[in-house]
Amino acid sequence: MPRQPAPYEVPDKEGRCWLLAMPEEVLANVFTRLDRCSLTRCYRLCKPLHSVLSDNSKIALHHLLQTSSLRLNPHALLPPSDPHRHAPSSAELLSSLRDKLDRWASFSPRSEASYELKEPEGRLYEYLEGILLRGVGDRTSLPREVAVYDLSKVEEWENIGSDEEQEGEQHVEETSPEVIQEEEDAVDLRENHEADVRTSKKFSFQVAEFAVDKGLDLLVLVEVRLPTPEHPRQHTMVIHLLSLSTFEPHPRASRPVLEWPVPLYRRKISLGFQICDDGLFILHHNQPGPSHDMVCGWQWTTGRLAVTLRAFPTMSFESFVLLTPWSFVVPSVLAHLDPQSFLHERLDDPSDLTWTHHLHLYAFPPFSSTEPADGSDPHPPPHTATHVATIDLLPFHVDPMHDMPPPRLNIRTDPPPRHSFPTHPKDSPMQFHPDPESGLCVMEILCQMPGGRDPHYVMCFPKSALTQYLPAPTSPLLRQAFPRPAPVVPWSTLAPNVRLFGPDLEQASWVCYVYQNRYVTPLQLPDGRSVIRLYDFDPLRVRREKLSRIHASGESVPDPSSSPPAKRTSLFRKQQPEANPIDGERNGVHLVTDETVLAKDQPLTEETRTGRDLSYTYVEIESEAEVTLIDGDRIVAVEPQDGPLSFVHPKAELTIMTF
Repeated sequence: MPRQPAPYEVPDKEGRCWLLAMPEEVLANVFTRLDRCSLTRCYRLCKPLHSVLSDNSKIALHHLLQTSSLRLNPHALLPPSDPHRHAPSSAELLSSLRDKLDRWASFSPRSEASYELKEPEGRLYEYLEGILLRGVGDRTSLPREVAVYDLSKVEEWENIGSDEEQEGEQHVEETSPEVIQEEEDAVDLRENHEADVRTSKKFSFQVAEFAVDKGLDLLVLVEVRLPTPEHPRQHTMVIHLLSLSTFEPHPRASRPVLEWPVPLYRRKISLGFQICDDGLFILHHNQPGPSHDMVCGWQWTTGRLAVTLRAFPTMSFESFVLLTPWSFVVPSVLAHLDPQSFLHERLDDPSDLTWTHHLHLYAFPPFSSTEPADGSDPHPPPHTATHVATIDLLPFHVDPMHDMPPPRLNIRTDPPPRHSFPTHPKDSPMQFHPDPESGLCVMEILCQMPGGRDPHYVMCFPKSALTQYLPAPTSPLLRQAFPRPAPVVPWSTLAPNVRLFGPDLEQASWVCYVYQNRYVTPLQLPDGRSVIRLYDFDPLRVRREKLSRIHASGESVPDPSSSPPAKRTSLFRKQQPEANPIDGERNGVHLVTDETVLAKDQPLTEETRTGRDLSYTYVEIESEAEVTLIDGDRIVAVEPQDGPLSFVHPKAELTIMTF
């Protein structure tokens, strides 16, 4: 029996397209269920369908979010508590997102505001998504007071009284008591709003470290308690879970005080934090003596210690970041002893030791997949993270006898791969949330050489270059040790998917320089100019820039296999135009598709080629800033202020560039 075509497969006799005749709400429900590739094909099918999709604000917003690796926060669509405000419509969200992306692409801030940090810089700081934490006090002791700056509120009071100030400039001779009163009121308003920007809280203990998550209204403080008479040589590390808005115990934390599972043998600590959904992960490293580097992960809402990982005696955990809510990567340095060495009795001679650098991938069962064992034991024992893969890094020349220790590795990526949406602040949560599978990892490689030369390299690579080696979160391998050693990925496999810059870079004093696929850094160019350079590694935006240049030049897409070899370039040199004609600057945007080649020069042991499959763009603006911070809405440039006592109490001025 021949197959009967479905009704929707039979064309209308009058040539009418019933799909396009459907109501806009129905069309929006249909097309917003498509993935990015399918919806993009729909835009290219025919002109009438393209017009319908472009004119529908819900569909256009959905497609723009997909092509920007963003998600719409449903909490931002809820009616605000203020009756004079209304929830944004899809058309308003589409317009604001388009404007924001255009401004990021051209490095054209919508507004700039300044804020002076009047207190001296302490030992502690942290920045994430508009919240700046600083310890109040000097660098000689741990602070008891923590200052919280909400930089999203700076713009609100920066322009207060601007009309009055302009009016006063135009009518200087007409000063009256009423004008003076208005100016005093404007000053009072600015002071009140400035108080809203900065809040502080004194605690009964010294704060050793802290971390923050604005969307969860979570503030994490770490206290190191002194030894007790029962344990005179052991310190105890305690983690306090507080509300960022009230500084009280967090209402979602059933146990607002957590304790590090291992005793400490000194009070000085070095920690790394990652807060993701209901997970709190802490790395304790750089410990002398018998202590080993260790990573612990809690489900902070229940207080359950869910995962632990301790380093082997011959390896160090330099830093760590989450790749997914159930996996993380740890850069590490391994020491190897020559088995044929005859120097075993000379412990002070490291000539029979070699060091290698690696990225270790670990995974564990998701927190939600672990249930209590029984009623008497509500918290099952923690899992030991499973070693999934080892990725070799490029080799470095190491010689401790001649002041060339192993390089230090510091990896960073923001924001964490959250799958939940931020709920705070209540009336203004973040509207556009980065896709948890997107993002850029930036790893600093800090080297030390004799003669005061300290090479500094920066390695950038997408998270997808590492997540491809992870098992599924439901894999049984996460609940048991691998029956074989974890596979080793050679450096030659990773090199095409990374970019290695250096060695003439300044070390960043603050490490909040990456957000999703953007990386920002201050640079001193060879011509003497000081600039802020903003890199964009988003693959779709870079591809769009490449195709735009190819179509503008009327040329076909070049074949990478037939391109001449790339010449050696540093971070500051332009790529050679004969290698790829589309590279270079256009309308202020620099495109780089050729490989980055670093010559064989200590500490590199060989010529290094990277970036064959990782193109990027960058834009620059002139600035004297020494520190740059970035999030999804703004770039914060920190400039130190000169003064008669600046060497005793250094102060800084923040320039908040909002996009």
